[in-house]
Amino acid sequence: MDFEQLRTFIVLARNKSFSKTAEALHLVQSTVSSRIQALEAEVGKPLFMRDRRKVDLTAAGYTFLPYAERLLLLNEESLLKIQSMKTFEDQLSIGATDTLWKYVLCPVVETFFNQYPTVSLKIKTGHSWDVVHHLKDGVVQLGFVYLPQSIPGFEVLPFYEEEIILVSHPEHEAARWDAVAPEFLASLPLLYVDWGNPFYEWVSELLPPEYVPQLHIDNVSMLLALLQKNIGMGFIVRSAVEEELRAGRLAEIQLTDGLVPPKRTAFIMAQKEHLHRPAIQSWLKTMQELRLLSLSTEKTPL
Repeated sequence: MDFEQLRTFIVLARNKSFSKTAEALHLVQSTVSSRIQALEAEVGKPLFMRDRRKVDLTAAGYTFLPYAERLLLLNEESLLKIQSMKTFEDQLSIGATDTLWKYVLCPVVETFFNQYPTVSLKIKTGHSWDVVHHLKDGVVQLGFVYLPQSIPGFEVLPFYEEEIILVSHPEHEAARWDAVAPEFLASLPLLYVDWGNPFYEWVSELLPPEYVPQLHIDNVSMLLALLQKNIGMGFIVRSAVEEELRAGRLAEIQLTDGLVPPKRTAFIMAQKEHLHRPAIQSWLKTMQELRLLSLSTEKTPL
């Protein structure tokens, strides 16, 4: 399949305009049209609906779009890897969630960067399911996720446990109490982040069955920013707020009856056949040196 056709298809799907697509790709409009026609002929179905006012994807176009994006990404990754071999002895692509990069893996990147200058390192950020998709597609060789999947041929290793705590601004009313009763969580208000199971099941038991959060967030940085502005209170991983707690800019809130949120486990995922690659072994060795492989060390392929 022609990668220039795929690139043109993706840009047109985003712009929904032949003229804007031609401008973005520095082409004449007739070239854009001929590329799309050739791609539609190869696919065997129309990918766009066209009229005088707009261009939009057909059902087949919407189905084909994520595959086209992945094909183009794989092509770019393969070219990058080959080019990096001219300068570096090896190349390693790693995917992880934003939270893990910021609050857990950043010291590993710094240490690895300094200790292994002959390895080209590429970092990708996304949700756990994005990282898993990149692993299956071969875009990354090593993944760090909170929600692992059981995939044939892949090794899944727990490597890190993270405390989840309830925090607020020091001037929040809850910070003045000795402890908060679970029945008051829904009314304080609670800035809600779904930290996955077992946290989801645990907090669902505490909240009313009909509870709908006023603000549902999927980004730790945004949650932290809102907490710092004294907007509600929320459950957050301790590593994200350690500095704020030490400086007194945020306060940890206890729950009554000794209730404690369950810890969150992070996992390493990699194809079993890749685990013995020198670059991956070097990365895992760096994690071990920084005491980030304390869980299930008997399973760690070192």
